[in-house]
Formats: sequence, C-alpha cells, structure tokens
Amino acid sequence: MHAYTVANTYIFTPIEDVVALKQELLKAMHQHHILGTFILAEEGMNAGFAGTAENVQAMYDYLHADARFRDLTFKESITDEMPFEKAKVKLRNEIVTMGVPNTTALDTRDTHLSPEAWNALLEDPEVILVDTRNHYEVAIGRFENATDPKTDTFKDFPDYVEKNLLDKKDKKIAMYCTGGIRCEKSTAHLKQLGFKHVYQLDGGILTYLEQIPEEKSKWDGQCFVFDERIAI
Repeated sequence: MHAYTVANTYIFTPIEDVVALKQELLKAMHQHHILGTFILAEEGMNAGFAGTAENVQAMYDYLHADARFRDLTFKESITDEMPFEKAKVKLRNEIVTMGVPNTTALDTRDTHLSPEAWNALLEDPEVILVDTRNHYEVAIGRFENATDPKTDTFKDFPDYVEKNLLDKKDKKIAMYCTGGIRCEKSTAHLKQLGFKHVYQLDGGILTYLEQIPEEKSKWDGQCFVFDERIAI
C-alpha cells in the first residue's frame, strides 16, 4: 500500500493565458503522475491534488518555477488511498464561485489573522463570528459560538450578508473557511460594501488545526474536505 501526499493551494494573481496554462498544467500533471483538480480563472488558481511524496514535490517545483506562483504554499496531509480519480484542469470565471461581479481578493492581507491572533480575537464578546462554509460542512464541526449562514453553496453567501449583516458595518466581523479561499472572497466582498473591521483566519481551519494544540483549541468537531476522505 502506498502513502500519498494530498496538497491543497490557492492564489489570487492575474492570469491572462488561462487556456494555454490549462494545457501546460495537464501536461505537468501527467508527467509527474499527479491526480486532482486545478481551477483556473483570470483572478488566480485553486488546486487540490495528490501523488507520492516525490511526485508531489516535483509538481511543487514546476509551479514555483512560474513567477506568478513563486510564493505558493501548500497544505499537506497523508493518506493510504488516492483520493482523486483523474487529472483535471477546469476554466472558470472565479476560482471560488461567489457570483458577485468585480469582487476580487487580490489584496486582503490586512485582514488576515494567525491562529494565535484568531484565538485572541474570539475572546472579544463583541465579535460576530461567521462560518462562510455550507450547512453540511458546518454540521460536522465549527468554532465555538460561530453563526451558521445555512447556505447550500457559496453563491448564497452574499444574500446572507444582505439580509443579516448590512446593519453591522461598524462591528468586528470574523470569518473562516476550510483553507482560506472562501474567506478571501467574502472578506473582499464585505470590504467593498463598506464594512470597517473585517478579519479572516489565515490559512483557514486546516492551518488552525495544525498549529493550535488541542488544549487551546476553540474548534469543535471535524473538518469537511472536498475529496473522497470527506472529513479530517
């Protein structure tokens, strides 16, 4: 039985040649025996893929050789079974679909909080803590006192904001998601709407669970992941 490294990454960076890059990425995935999915849009890239440790490292090296992806970091986990069936590269209008035109997360760095700073923020009773994931993800695990928007897809999130948060633009809003990408978009959306104090968990739940010891953790339950493992 093989051990496979599962890698997840995303980046918001301008990509003009998405059609050409799709073909290059597929070629690299086949060359390095990588299975999984890359999503490309003019705003950036979102990916989840797996292979042996050696092959995954080769894919890292390939990506880092592109100046646009030089700063990519990867969240890794190990599994005994390959969680993907094919090598796929998809072209989309957004790398995570929220459906609000002209909302880009190219620069939301000032909203990021480390897991330690996140824990400190959650001690503030005035903070409104919002889970940006879908209801079936929230059902198996969440941060203490987090609000569940009860969305079916991320495209439902702007409607939740409109109905529940627009009168709270002066409040501290803290948002989190699995790996960080939905938080980037939701944070950018709230900032465009005029929210003054918006924060997101840097690296998402996955980074939090890696860095915060259990005795200090404010997380309750499991974390849903979008591959055949379902939860970790």
